[in-house]
Amino acid sequence: MKLIRKGFDGLDVSFPLTVNEAVAAKLLEAQEQSKLAQQDVGIFTHNGLTMLVAQTGASGGYAYRCSTEPGTPFGENWFLKHPRDNGDEWGVWVSCGALSLALHGLQKVRADLEQKLERLELNYELGSESIGRVDFAFDFLAPDLRPQRDHFVTHSRTKVREHADLSIDVDGKSGRVETITVGKNPGRQVILYDKRAEIIAKKKPYWLNIWNDARQQDGHAPLVIEDRAQSEVWRVEVRAFKEHLKGRWGVTTWGNLKARLPQIIETAFDQVRFTLPTSDTNRSRWPDHPIWVAARAALDGEFDELASMADPDEIREICKAVADKTLLAQVSGCMIARAGLHGVSADQLQTFIAGTADHIGREIGRHPDRATQKLEAARARYGVCDNY
Repeated sequence: MKLIRKGFDGLDVSFPLTVNEAVAAKLLEAQEQSKLAQQDVGIFTHNGLTMLVAQTGASGGYAYRCSTEPGTPFGENWFLKHPRDNGDEWGVWVSCGALSLALHGLQKVRADLEQKLERLELNYELGSESIGRVDFAFDFLAPDLRPQRDHFVTHSRTKVREHADLSIDVDGKSGRVETITVGKNPGRQVILYDKRAEIIAKKKPYWLNIWNDARQQDGHAPLVIEDRAQSEVWRVEVRAFKEHLKGRWGVTTWGNLKARLPQIIETAFDQVRFTLPTSDTNRSRWPDHPIWVAARAALDGEFDELASMADPDEIREICKAVADKTLLAQVSGCMIARAGLHGVSADQLQTFIAGTADHIGREIGRHPDRATQKLEAARARYGVCDNY
């Protein structure tokens, strides 16, 4: 069992700021473009900042929902209120993705957020922010780990209110536990899950680059994702939501978070323990599992600058290849389904598919404007248009 990566895995932060009328007008125009196309294709640009604006906003009074790197797991999602909706001063909410945090670290992500606020002509003051969620993760190479629900033990001194939030959810398949989640939003969650299984199921192979970069730094051979026995990575993750951060720990600002995050995680590991069962009938006396011991030991050091040295451009190409493979499978499936509809036999399939491709080409030639519009919409959706 070996720790191969630790770092931030999620972050939500709000700011008591609202965009001005000029910026809002550009956002509204991009949103109308998305509504007209009935898909998220409207592009907002301002002071060198480019975002894709969705057709709809989000709950909480946010008129605009934007992404900074559409079609990729990079960047952030921005939620912005219109200046006319000034009943609530918290007009900006940003949700940062796990990949950007893993590649760049919290300090660089923070600096990038502040730069984007400036480009939006927002006068941000350090310390005015309100952090709404923080996820911190520890990835362990642990091919022999087989967790069970009753291996988790809650400390007897945990407060009654915290006990009420300590629901336990278990997920898996074929009788194999893959995820155990203790706790719930808006409090705190402690999660143990098979990260290898998740990246295969959700098509996120770029995590292998991050792990292998860390292993290369330590002089170890790269993991081979197809070999479970050699590449089974389990993640220990602590998710602290706003109620827990603010109500329990008084964390709202970057400074609060830096000062208290290690204690927040350590307390989570004290109150929710993953243990090694023994013959002792008193489960509270069961010892911590080695993975819990190792996660505690990894709390030493600074957290702000934890970042992978994996190549972002290489990861972008991996993401593009995954999307391309998915689209090709969809195209192939539709071609074969259409052949089946027309009663095409197996020996006629290649000819039929070639004829279908010719038919599509003729349709594009008859309606070039519509084809161009759809092409530009796709380019915007995947973040490869000229504005990016």
